[in-house]
Amino acid sequence: MPENKNKRPTIRDVAREAGVSYGTVSRVLNDQPDVAPETRAHVQRVMEKMGYQRNLGARMLTTRRSNIIEIMVMDVHFGIVLPRMGKFITEAGYSTLYSECTQDNFAETLDKAAARLVDGIILYAPQLHISDEELLSISHGIPIVRRDYVLDSKLTWVGYSQQHATRMALQHLIDNGHKQIAEITGSLDFINPRLRHDTWLNILTSNGLEPGPEYTGDYSTFAKAMKTGYDGVCEFIKRGDSFSAMLVVNDFAAMGAISALHEHGLSVPDDVSIVSFDDDAVASYLIPPLTTVRFDFNMQNKLASQFLLEQINDSDYQHHQHILMPELIVRKSVKPLA
Repeated sequence: MPENKNKRPTIRDVAREAGVSYGTVSRVLNDQPDVAPETRAHVQRVMEKMGYQRNLGARMLTTRRSNIIEIMVMDVHFGIVLPRMGKFITEAGYSTLYSECTQDNFAETLDKAAARLVDGIILYAPQLHISDEELLSISHGIPIVRRDYVLDSKLTWVGYSQQHATRMALQHLIDNGHKQIAEITGSLDFINPRLRHDTWLNILTSNGLEPGPEYTGDYSTFAKAMKTGYDGVCEFIKRGDSFSAMLVVNDFAAMGAISALHEHGLSVPDDVSIVSFDDDAVASYLIPPLTTVRFDFNMQNKLASQFLLEQINDSDYQHHQHILMPELIVRKSVKPLA
C-alpha cells in the first residue's frame, strides 16, 4: 500500500530514518545523559527534518507528568492577575493552565485538575477558609501553593502582612494629625479586608481615637472596586459623617472615592486625605498622586512559583510559610493638619 504522507511520524519512524534504536530516540526525547553527543545531534536533526512532534498524551500516561501548572483563581476576576501569576511558571519551562472557580465547585475543579495530570497548582483564593486537612483530602496529592496570606495554614503559602500594611497606613495619617479616619473596605469575608479592618479598629482604639465611619463594598473586580469607593463616600456624605481622612481598600476604590468627593465639592488632600493599598500603576497618575501601601505582586508570584517547583521536584519537601512586608509609598494625597 502507498505510504500515507499525512500520517504523523512516530518514534519508530525516526529511529528507522536515523539508523538507531527505538530506545536511543526515546532517551534523546527524555533528555537522558547516556547518548553520545553526535548521536543526539543526529537524531534531533532527523526529528526536525521529519517534522516529528512527540505525543504528549502518551508521555503523560507513561510518566504521570504533564509539564503543566494550573493557576486556579477563586471568587475574584482581576483579569490582569493571571498573566502576572503565570510569568514565572512559563519562564521555568512549564505550560500554564488558568481556571476560575467558586467555593461551591472548588472540589470539582480539583478533580478536573487531577484528571488532567497537572504537576502542581498555584491557588489564589483570597476568601477561602479551609483547614489543611480538608484541602489535602480533596487535592488528590497535587502539590499546591497558596498565593494568599493564611496565617492558620501550615501548608506552603506566600502573602503580605496585612496587619503591618494597615499599621503603616494608619500611622502615617495619625502622624499627620488626623483623628477622624474613615474606612472604605471590601467584603469582610475576604481574608485581607477582615485583617485590615480588625487592625484599623485596634490601632485607633489604642491611640485613644474613635473609629471613623466605615463602608463595606465589593472589590472583586476593578469596576466594582471603583464603585465601592464612590458609593462609600456618597454614603458618608449622605449621613453627615465627619472625617478628615480615609483608608481605602485599593487604588481603584480610591479612584472612585476621589471622583465622589469632587462631585460633592471636596478635594484631596485639602479637604480629605486618602491612603490606599496596592500601588497599582494608576496610583502615581491620579490627581493627586496617591499615597499607598505597595505590595510587590511580582515578588509574591515569583516566590509562589519557586516554592511550587521545589515541591514538585523534591519528594522530601518541607512546607513553609513566607510573610512578605509591604512598603508605604508617600505621594501627595495626605495633607498635614495644623
